[in-house]
Amino acid sequence: MKPLVPSFVAAGIALGAAGAQGVETIAVLELRSRANPVVAAELSDRVREAVRRALPQARVVDSEENADFVIGGRISRGGLGYRAWLELRDQSGDVLQRASATASNRSELAEAIDGAAVDLVRSRQEAGGPITIAPLPAVPAPAEPPEDALNLEADAGVLVAWDRARRIEAHGKESPQDAAAAWRRVADMRGQNPFREIALTRAAEWEAYAAGRRALDAQLASDTARLRRVLPLASVTDSAKIDLLVRFAAAHGFDKVSPLVALLPSAELRARAELSLDCEVKEAHACVQLARAADEAKDAKAALDYLDRACAAGAPSACAESGDRWLQGDLRDPARAVAALQRGCDGANAAACVRLARVYEEGDGAPPNAKTAVDLREKACAAGDGKSCRRLAGMSEEPARVADLLRKGCDGGDALSCALSTKEPAIVQRQLQEAAAGAAKPAPIARPASATEKPAAKPPPPPSPRTEVEPSHDRAAAGMAMVAFGALAATAAVMMNSDDAQPRRAFRSALVAGSQPQSGSNLTLTLVFGGAAALSAGAGLVLLFTKPDKPEAPKVGVGVSPAGIVVSGNFR
Repeated sequence: MKPLVPSFVAAGIALGAAGAQGVETIAVLELRSRANPVVAAELSDRVREAVRRALPQARVVDSEENADFVIGGRISRGGLGYRAWLELRDQSGDVLQRASATASNRSELAEAIDGAAVDLVRSRQEAGGPITIAPLPAVPAPAEPPEDALNLEADAGVLVAWDRARRIEAHGKESPQDAAAAWRRVADMRGQNPFREIALTRAAEWEAYAAGRRALDAQLASDTARLRRVLPLASVTDSAKIDLLVRFAAAHGFDKVSPLVALLPSAELRARAELSLDCEVKEAHACVQLARAADEAKDAKAALDYLDRACAAGAPSACAESGDRWLQGDLRDPARAVAALQRGCDGANAAACVRLARVYEEGDGAPPNAKTAVDLREKACAAGDGKSCRRLAGMSEEPARVADLLRKGCDGGDALSCALSTKEPAIVQRQLQEAAAGAAKPAPIARPASATEKPAAKPPPPPSPRTEVEPSHDRAAAGMAMVAFGALAATAAVMMNSDDAQPRRAFRSALVAGSQPQSGSNLTLTLVFGGAAALSAGAGLVLLFTKPDKPEAPKVGVGVSPAGIVVSGNFR
C-alpha cells in the first residue's frame, strides 16, 4: 500500500476519535408537540431508553453538544389518533434516516415509538456489533496403528480401508468431511477389525473440525454481507467503519478484507483504512504515519499509541520518540518510557540510548545508576553518537582509548572531537577531565543539554588582577566618598533651616562670600543642599551595592555649587 502524507488523514482522525475508541455519543432531543407537551416529554424518555437498549455501547445524552448523531422529532394528534416522526441527523445536520409511528391512543403510541426508535438506529447496531469468531478445533494429529493391528488375522479389506483413510486425512484441512467419512468406513468394516476404536475417534475429531469450518464460513458470509451494507452508509462515522474493517481482518484474515475496503465512499477514507490495516499487521511505517496524523489532529494519546505500535513493529526511532514523550506532560509514565527507550537502544538507535542514559544520569524516571548510564553511553557511541564518544573520552584514564573515542566521535559528526583528536592524547585527556570536573553537578553524571547534546562552551579565560580586584576597590572608595559628601550636604541643608539665627548667618555668609549677594533666600539654599545630598548619597549607594557589567574601574567626578550639583563619570 502506498504511503500517505500525514495531513491527508489528520482531519479524519480528529473527527472520528470517539468512534475509533468504540464509543459514540447519540443525543436524543425532546420531541416537539404543541398540543401534548406532557406526552412528548414521556415519549422522549421512552426513545432514549429504546436507543440505550439497541446500542448498549453508545453514550445517550439529551444535549446535542459534542454529539456524533442527533435524534429529534415531533408528535401530533388528529382525528385518527396519535402520530410521531423521528429523524436521525449527523453532526452537520444532514438527515440520515427517518422513521414514524402511529397509534390510536397513548399506550399504543409508546409501544410503536419504541419500534420506530430501533428502526432508526438499526444501521448503528450493525456498525457497532461485535465481530467474534469461535476458534476452530485443533487439526487432528495423524493416526498411528495399534501395536496388534498388522497381523495375519486382520481382514485384508480392513487393512485397505485403513491405508486409504490415512492417505485422505493427509489433506483433511481442505476436505474434513472426506476425512471423517473415510474413518467411518474403517470403523464400519466387519470381520477382524483391530482399527475400529481408533477409527471412531478419528472420525469424531474430523467431524468436529468440519463443523467448525462450516460455522466459520457462515460467519464470514454474514460479516461480509453486514459490512457491505454498513460501509457505504453516511450514518456511520469514518472511524467506526475503519474499526469494523480492522476487526473483520483480525477475525477472518487480512487477505479477505481488501475487496471490502473498495466499498468506502472516498479515496481519503480508503487510504486511511489501508494505513490502519497495515499498522495492524505490524508495518511500522504505517503506524508512524498515523502517529503524525494524530499529532496534526492534536490527539497526543492516539499519537503515542501509534508510536508504541510502530516501536513494537520494529522501528527503533519510534521507540526513541515514544520513550521521550512518555517522560513528558500529563501522559508521563516512566515505566513505559524506560521500556520503549530500552527497546530502541537494543535496536541500535543512538537517540534512544542517549535519552535512556540521561534517565539514569539524572534519576528522571528511574533511580540514578552511574554504571548503567556509562554502559548506555557506550552503546550510543557504538551507534554513531559522536558526543557520547567524547563524553566517554573524558572519563577514560588511558590515552590510547581517549584517542580511539575521539576518532569515533569525529566520525560520528562531533566537531569538537575532531578538533581534540589532533592534539596529544595525554593533554586532551587532562583537558576533558578538567572540563568535566568544572561542569560537575550533584547528579551522578552531569546532565547533557538534550538528547542531541551540544558541545559545551569554552570556559572564560582566567581573570587578571586588574579586572577582578581593582575595580571593586575603586568603586567602593568612590561610593563611600559620595555618601560622605551627601551627608555633609544634608547637614548644611539642616543648618540653613535651623531656628538658631547666628550659626545660620555665619554659615551662609561663609558659603556665599564673594560669589552671591546676601539677598539670596534661605529656601533656595536649603533646596540646593538637599538636592545635592540626595543625588550624591544615591549615586554612592549605587556604586556600593552594584557590580560592574564590564571589568572597568569607575571614574567619577562631582561638582557642587550653591546653584546645583553635577555628578559625571563611569558608574559601571
